[in-house]
Amino acid sequence: MKDSSSSTACVDPISDSQYPTLQPFTGSQPALPQYWECTCLLHPFSPVQSNSTPEQIASPFFEICTATVYYAEGIGLNALLIGSSGRKWWYIVTPSQTTVSTDGINFTPVDMGWSVPGTNWFGNESGNAACAGISYLNWMEAQEVSWWKIPVGSATPPPATWMWFDSQTNFPVRLMFGQGPVASPILGDVTQLALFQMFSFSYFTSFQELSSNPLSSPLIPPFIDGFSFGNPNNYQLFEWNTNFGMTAFMTPVNEQFNPLPTRVLYNWAADAQYKVSSDRSQNTLMKYTYNPTNPFTSQVALLTGPAPLGVTPPPNSGAGFIINYLGDKITHCDGFGNFPFPQEAPDWVQIPAVEGQIQATVLNNQVLCPNYPVTILSVLFPPSTPNYPDSTYLWTWYSPLNESGSSSRPVTFMQSQSGVNLGTSLALADYFDYEEFTSPIPPCNFAVPPADFTVQAKPVPGTPENPNPSYPWLDTGIRINASTAATISYIDGKWTANPEDNGGLLYDAAGNPSYINAKPGYTMPNENEGALIGKVGDTVFLVGLGVTTPAGLSGKLELCINDDLTGEYGAGLSDNIGAVNVQITVGY
Repeated sequence: MKDSSSSTACVDPISDSQYPTLQPFTGSQPALPQYWECTCLLHPFSPVQSNSTPEQIASPFFEICTATVYYAEGIGLNALLIGSSGRKWWYIVTPSQTTVSTDGINFTPVDMGWSVPGTNWFGNESGNAACAGISYLNWMEAQEVSWWKIPVGSATPPPATWMWFDSQTNFPVRLMFGQGPVASPILGDVTQLALFQMFSFSYFTSFQELSSNPLSSPLIPPFIDGFSFGNPNNYQLFEWNTNFGMTAFMTPVNEQFNPLPTRVLYNWAADAQYKVSSDRSQNTLMKYTYNPTNPFTSQVALLTGPAPLGVTPPPNSGAGFIINYLGDKITHCDGFGNFPFPQEAPDWVQIPAVEGQIQATVLNNQVLCPNYPVTILSVLFPPSTPNYPDSTYLWTWYSPLNESGSSSRPVTFMQSQSGVNLGTSLALADYFDYEEFTSPIPPCNFAVPPADFTVQAKPVPGTPENPNPSYPWLDTGIRINASTAATISYIDGKWTANPEDNGGLLYDAAGNPSYINAKPGYTMPNENEGALIGKVGDTVFLVGLGVTTPAGLSGKLELCINDDLTGEYGAGLSDNIGAVNVQITVGY
């Protein structure tokens, strides 16, 4: 994508025709049969946590499971789960109670917060259910599905539960719960789907309508063709190609959005070839094609990798940027400290801290991966309090391209409990086109625009929950070294360091129009009160309407209004009003 302010177009190696598309859906909501049975594959939200109780550890909800489920409308739901540990659980859900057994003989009543679902799985949210369209799930094209979502929980905006139904049979193919159990990891929500809500992702490998009530029949152990727990083929953990592109549907956990046709470009230079930030960069272009009321038409997540050890970091390295576009014009860019998500290395799944593990494999399953092998990997991702204080699971499916699996093609990327308004709020990626390039990706695809920052006249002190160690300074997240410099430009916005001055009128980043010399104890004594001030390391300098950082400095770049920082002469920062907006470009 090219900003309209640029004089030349940048060649994107992925064409528009390679993006996935959604076809319009014109039918009614899926209604499941009165009687059915299914086999499914269940992915948990997290591994066992440090605060997990013995009762929670004894449950199936911290390990990948297969399950057989029988159902009769209004009567009940029976399920047999087998976990990767080899443990088994039988559940019988009726309108009056749920019972559980670990031997299939002796059942104990248990409060699971479940109810017998109806034949419409949208339940109480049926009136708010919406279908984004019809498409294949991924490049394997096993079946076309309709993409349905419903809001869950009381948050604003609400997270979504996504459900995918076969477009021909209207039977479920996959579920994704944007919000896990709230009260505890083993206590569900009576308004959501019994059993399935306890797992972040579920795939249905078989779903069959029955002619009569199956609940009196013994539950048959689940069998998924080609599926094995663990890693019986001894596949290696994959490592990404260092020069590739791919397309995907990125599905937000935010219920207000539909899937985003997406293109990813990835480049990772070897240590000896690394010189500038574009040598290690990832450009993820997300199009809001199916979100026409969005204020921007596309968004780019531009991530740059860290410099090799022993190499002085070039400008913009080891950083993240989220860039909004309206057509070809950039309208806003959050970067550095406002989007602290740098690029991951090609071997990111092998980093010991994330405990990447192949938890299962599937070989040539006609529903999940026809004609292909798949490895199902778990990776530890950030925690989600209070139920998952240590970590959550990222689940990712890859199809080996070689015998060892070290080279693999992505199929699906699923983040459990990702959270609305965290990062890009994207919980799911289903991949389509994939290409490993023989020629380098043009570096212009990784060009970093000026980053936008808002500096408050009255900065907010930190709290134990949200520490702000740089207070009262704004830490931009930009790190300057002796070889780099930052150009700071005032854009707009007004503020004041004293509402009683200047007739109560606010002013720009140059400071008070009636010059007031700042006293000792101010952000920068002997400069204009109310001016924008910068700091790198221990060096403080005037920014005003614009400046380039002095040469030779090293440290973090911080910004602040020129005012009485400690209230030595009066109200200090507490009576300040307004904010100014600046753009920062980092270069040599």
